[in-house]
Amino acid sequence: MRPLSPPVHCVPTHYSSSRWFSNLFASMAKEICEKLTLVIVAFVLLSDQGAATATGRKNLTDLEIRKELWRLNKPAIKIIKSEDGDIIDCVDIYKQPAFDHPSLKNHTIQMRPSIYSGKNMSSSKPLEQLWHKSGSCPQGTIPIQRTQKKHLLGAISLDASQLESAKVSKDDQNKGGAGIVNVWNIHVEPGEFSKASIFVGRRDNFDLIDAGWIVSRSMFGDDATRLYGFWGTTPDHLGCYNLKCPGFVQVSQKIALGTVFTPTSVYGGLQKVLDLKIFKDKATSNWWLVLGDESVGYWPSSLFKNMADHADYVQWGGQVQNTAPGGSHTSTQMGSGHFPNEGFQKAAFFDKCVYFYMDDIVGITPYNSKSKVSKPACYDVSDVSVLKGTPGVQFFYGGPGGPNCS
Repeated sequence: MRPLSPPVHCVPTHYSSSRWFSNLFASMAKEICEKLTLVIVAFVLLSDQGAATATGRKNLTDLEIRKELWRLNKPAIKIIKSEDGDIIDCVDIYKQPAFDHPSLKNHTIQMRPSIYSGKNMSSSKPLEQLWHKSGSCPQGTIPIQRTQKKHLLGAISLDASQLESAKVSKDDQNKGGAGIVNVWNIHVEPGEFSKASIFVGRRDNFDLIDAGWIVSRSMFGDDATRLYGFWGTTPDHLGCYNLKCPGFVQVSQKIALGTVFTPTSVYGGLQKVLDLKIFKDKATSNWWLVLGDESVGYWPSSLFKNMADHADYVQWGGQVQNTAPGGSHTSTQMGSGHFPNEGFQKAAFFDKCVYFYMDDIVGITPYNSKSKVSKPACYDVSDVSVLKGTPGVQFFYGGPGGPNCS
């Protein structure tokens, strides 16, 4: 397999196997919890503190749509119209949606992480968002993608059997995870999604954080590749994507969740990467989302029931929704749309994957990580390689899907 070249270095080699739970009951419980958690990540959208999902929103009346848009969209100090049709509202940082959450009424904003230097794991130029071409938000404001009617009418309906993944995971007490993933624009069938992300959570309950890039016509009304962040907790408060319900506290003046990355990776050519970190701040216990050296914002620890102190599971990889259109396996692609054995510049990859143990935000190599693929004839994952001279592992993943792959 051809090794990765700068800015991402990796020489794939076989890396050993995974650690399983010690008995059958624990293994079964783990799988059940994993499926339930992934269902939450996949379809909870635009909720009122998690009380509703996207399913059935096509039946909203005009009055209900107006009320929902009024609730979701905060008054803007400046409005930016992106060439892709997105509208970016520059909202006073102290009037953002997060503070509609009951537990954040008297919350003091943490403007930057207290324990992370912001050093990039990649030497490549940070990814740009398309709306940057049309303007910037002033000091004291944050950019928020305006929720439009087309977003409310998008509906996702699925069960656990529709979710397919190719991933690498580590079971261990942790304070987050990080990695570099190349970003692609790929084919996704109507009503489905494809995403690549880092997932941090608890196995014994619904507490979780998930962030990365996603393509979903149902959520956004187009086939563009977008940044997303998601949080969830108990079934009574499932959370949601981006800033579509109160919870995530944004501090970045530059990055808008839900907006388009440009450009994306080119097959056989230039690779565009996302330097992604999710970690718990020692001083405040908040869970931070950082892209490269840009601190985007955080999920306050008060949002979570059992992840206020730590997580016990980290995952890197891709996931698709397969609705089996026409009775056949979907043609929705994962990663780059090509299998891992095609290697660098052709297959999607995760690189320098590390997790953070306890209170030291120093990346630890996830030895004894576990690779798992739900349908290897459709989407696959390569052997996991331990990097030399730096912490972390790397792997290729993805595939084309297709009506005959299963």
